[in-house]
Amino acid sequence: MSESKYNPLTQAEGQSPDTTGISSGSGFAAPSAPPEFPGDANGAILQISAEDRPSNSESRYRRLFEAAQDGMLILDARTGAITDVNPFLAELLDYSRTELLGKTPWEIALVKDAETSRAVFEQIKAKGNARYEDLSFRTKGGLLVSVEVVSSLYRVDGETVIQCNVRDIRIRKDSERLEQRIQQALKMEAVGQMAGGLAHDFNNLLGVILGYCEILAEQKSLPQPVQDMVGEIQNAGVSAKNLTQRLLAFSRRQAVQPVVMDLNETVRRMETMLGRLIGADVQLVSVLAGDLGRIKADPSQVEQMLMNLAINARDAMPKGGLIVIKTENAVIDRSCAEPYPSLEAGRYVLLTVSDTGIGMDQETLSRIFEPFFSTKSSGQGTGLGLSSVLGLVKQSGGTITVHSEPGEGATFQVHFPRCDELQPAQPRGSAAPSEGGTETILLVDDAAQLRQLTRRLLENCGYNVLESGDPADALRIVREYKGPLHLLVTDVVMPGFSGAVLAERVAAIRPETKVLYTSGYSDASIEQGHVRGQQSAFLDKPFTRGALLSKVRELLDATA
Repeated sequence: MSESKYNPLTQAEGQSPDTTGISSGSGFAAPSAPPEFPGDANGAILQISAEDRPSNSESRYRRLFEAAQDGMLILDARTGAITDVNPFLAELLDYSRTELLGKTPWEIALVKDAETSRAVFEQIKAKGNARYEDLSFRTKGGLLVSVEVVSSLYRVDGETVIQCNVRDIRIRKDSERLEQRIQQALKMEAVGQMAGGLAHDFNNLLGVILGYCEILAEQKSLPQPVQDMVGEIQNAGVSAKNLTQRLLAFSRRQAVQPVVMDLNETVRRMETMLGRLIGADVQLVSVLAGDLGRIKADPSQVEQMLMNLAINARDAMPKGGLIVIKTENAVIDRSCAEPYPSLEAGRYVLLTVSDTGIGMDQETLSRIFEPFFSTKSSGQGTGLGLSSVLGLVKQSGGTITVHSEPGEGATFQVHFPRCDELQPAQPRGSAAPSEGGTETILLVDDAAQLRQLTRRLLENCGYNVLESGDPADALRIVREYKGPLHLLVTDVVMPGFSGAVLAERVAAIRPETKVLYTSGYSDASIEQGHVRGQQSAFLDKPFTRGALLSKVRELLDATA
C-alpha cells in the first residue's frame, strides 16, 4: 500500500469536505477517535500510518471536525503554518478559512502579539502536549477572546502536526467574575456592618471624651499646663472622630444631610486648607467652570472627598508635582456610559482631580477602592482613603472612575447628577438661637456615660431633663409623667427597639412631642426627616455642646 502525502492545502475554498477519505481535498487524516492528548503519558508523538486509518473513521472524524462547537486548529509542526481549521474557530476569530490557511500564528498575531504567538508555538513543540487554561486569541478585528487550549503533537504519514483544541471560555469567565463580584459585595457588606457597629460605639465614647474636654477647656482657672493637656486630648479626639467618619463613609452608614449646593464654592472654600495639607512642594491649581450646574449632596461629605483625593494625589508625588482640580458640566450619552455599569446617561456636574505622580499599573487600579488596601509602607496610612471616597460618592448618588498608567499620573473623575432645584438663599443677619430654655426633654440613650454628659449639658442651660437607657422604660416615663413633654432626644440604634420605633409610639401618646435623633450613622427610617408627621431633626455623633444646644433650640422654636 503506497504512502499518502499529508497536504492540507489541496482543498479549494468553498469546496465541501470529502467524507470518504483523504484523497478528495482536505488532506487531513486523523486518528479514529481524537483524544484530548494524542501523545502518550510521556508526551511522545504518536505514529499514525496509512494502514491504521479506516475510511469510515476518517469520515466520522471529518464530520466531527467540521461540526464541533469547539475550535480545532492544525499546524505544521516544522513551519508553524496553519494546515486546517474548523468553521467554529474561523468564525470565532472572524477570519475566512482561506485567510487562515498557510499563515503562521505569529503572522496573524493569534496569541496577543507576534512574539507571544511564536513563543507559545515553540513551547508546544518542546512539550509535546500542552494545556493553556486561559489564553487570549486575537480576532481579525483586534479583539481579544479568552480561550482554553489543549495542544498535542502526532505524526500523519511521516509529517509531524500540532492539533490545538480551542474552547471559548468567555461565558465561564463572565460567570466567575460575577461570582467574584458577589463574593466581594458580601465581604464588603460584612465589613461595612462591622465598621458601622464599631463606629457607632466608638462615637459614643468620643462624645464623652470630647464633651468633657469642651467643659474643661472653659475652666479658665486651670493651670496652663493642664489646659495644654486638655487641648491635646481634644485634638486626639477630633482625629479619632475623622477616622471614624472615614470608616462610616466606607461602610456607607454615614449620616447624610444633602442640600442643593454649588460645587465651585466648596472647592474655593477648601483651597487654602488643601494648600496647607499637601505641602509647599506640590502646586494646586483649580479650573472652575463659570456656568456650573448645581448638585445635591452633603457639603461635609464633598469636602471630605476632596481632602482624601488631594491626600492620595500628594502621596503619589513624593518629589513634588501638580494637582489640578477641575469642575465642568457634562452630558453622558449611552455610548459613553456603556463601559461603566454604575454610570447612566444624563446630565452631570463633573469633578476631576488629577496629579502628575507615579501613576498605577492595572493590578493596583483593580484594587484601589478595596478597604485597607494600600501601596504605602507599613504604618503609613490606613488604606481607607479611597474606599471612603467611594462610599461618599455613592452616598451622594454619584459615580467615580479612575484612569492611570505607570509614570503618567492619575485622574479621578466624579460624576454628580446635576440638580435643577434652586440653591436656597442663606439667611442674613439672623440672630443666633438662644442656647437655653425651660422646656421638658426626655433623653433616651443606652450609652450611660454619654447620656449623663448630655443631661448635664442640657440641665446647665435650664432644661428639665428626664432620662432613660431603655426604650421600653422611656415609654413608661411618657405615660406616667404628668407635665408637658416638649422634646424627645433619642439615639437611633438601641437594644430592644430603635429610636424611630420609640418615636412612633411616643407620637401615639403625645403627638405634640418633637423628636431629635442622634446617631453615629444614618438610619433608613429617619432619612425623610419625619416620623408620622412629627417635626424632627437629626444630630451626628459625636456632637459638640454648641451643636446640641443649637439643634434643640431650633427644633423647639420651630412652628408645628
